[in-house]
This record gives sequence, C-alpha cells and structure tokens, in this order.
Amino acid sequence: MKLVESALSILEEAVARDFNGNLREAAQFFGIPYQTIYAWLKTRTRVPSLRSMEPALEKLGVSFAVPGREAGRPVCFVDAEIVPAGQDMRPPDAQDYWAAPLVGEVGAGPGYIPQDKIESWFLVYKYQPAVMRRRNLLAVQIGPASTSMEPVLHPGDIVLVDRDDRNVLTPGRMMLVLDPQDGSGMVKRVAVEDRHNGDYQITYYSDNAADNPPRVLSLQDDFDGDWQKCIVGRVIWSWSDVSRK
Repeated sequence: MKLVESALSILEEAVARDFNGNLREAAQFFGIPYQTIYAWLKTRTRVPSLRSMEPALEKLGVSFAVPGREAGRPVCFVDAEIVPAGQDMRPPDAQDYWAAPLVGEVGAGPGYIPQDKIESWFLVYKYQPAVMRRRNLLAVQIGPASTSMEPVLHPGDIVLVDRDDRNVLTPGRMMLVLDPQDGSGMVKRVAVEDRHNGDYQITYYSDNAADNPPRVLSLQDDFDGDWQKCIVGRVIWSWSDVSRK
C-alpha cells in the first residue's frame, strides 16, 4: 500500500502543479476516465492498483520496480541439447535469452500467472529488435478453434506479448485483450475512441472480419473503468507453423 500511496501523492502533486488542480484536464492528459481519477484523488472511494496508474505515471517519467512482477526469467542451460546443424559450433550463451512462460490463449491475463496455467517455457532471443529492452514477456499459444485472426495467425501459432506495453492510442495494434464476460484472453486488433464524458469506446476487431464482426465495448460499463481488465499487452512477435502453407 505504501507504493500506491506514494504514486497517488505524485499524481496529486502533478494535478496541482501542471493543471492548476483541474482534474478534467489531468484526466484527459493521462488517459484516465474523469470519474476514476476523481475517485482516486478527491473522494478516495476507490483504491487503484499500481498497474492501473502506470499510464499516468509513465507520462510523468515515474516508474516503480515491483518485486516478482516480470514474467520472463533469465536462462541457465544445463547440458543443452544441440540440433545436428549446430553440433560443431560453440554452444549458445544463456545470457542471450529470456525464458517466457507459455500459456494458452484463454488462460492468458495480467498480473501473477498461477503455476498450473504455465504449459511450458519459451526461449526468446534478447537482441531481436522487437524484443530489446522488453522483459515482462508472455508467450501465448493461439487456441485450437481460434480462427478470428486468420490469415495472420492460425490455431497453434505462438505470439509474444509485452505486458508492459498497453498503449492502444494507435488504432489497429494487435493486442492480447480480455473478454469482459469471463475474463478469458484473446488476440485482437484494438481501436479506442474518447467519448469525452469520462468513458472510452473500445472496439475489438479481427483480421477474419467476415466471420467475426467487430465488438464494441465501453471502458466504464464493461470493464469498470479499469484498463487492466481490458488490455493485457501488445503482441510484438509471433511464431507460425508454415509447414502447410
């Protein structure tokens, strides 16, 4: 709670200093619904999580290091088995890789990942341009019946998600999102529109649009004003089975 209190104090000072105490202007700048920031700072009727405050804190240049938050782990090779093509080469350097937990699409979500949800670990090369400077990574396998993102993604493909990148201001980004009805994960493209009443219209849409029409949602009505209940992270890389293509 001390971290949350410190973060709230930083936001409160920023509102007073940079916006002359105008919460509406601050809410628009931070990308937080007015009702939400009002409940955080004025009425104190809602206690935010650090993750829900992250977008605002990032705009202020503030970051918090939370123990155990990162999904990826350093790798330690123990008698790593080398494929025949690399038998006479120098073995891989473990420091060049992250091990990202691999989960199913439906079970993917923000925050702590229960051990029983982890199906395996996926090795990620740290110096791949899309991966550099990213650590909070999650590997997600597209479900066997999930065809909504074809032809880009097919059932069984694996995508790499950066859980620290939840910026949806650029329309069309491929994101790992949550279903508001049951909280299950799914990969969709996302577009967001500010309704200028403290709410945001969120549209999930698929590449296979003929069979999967866009789904229009409300941040306030469907996700209780909490981005964390909506967006898990951005898809930054994928591994696709091309053996039948």
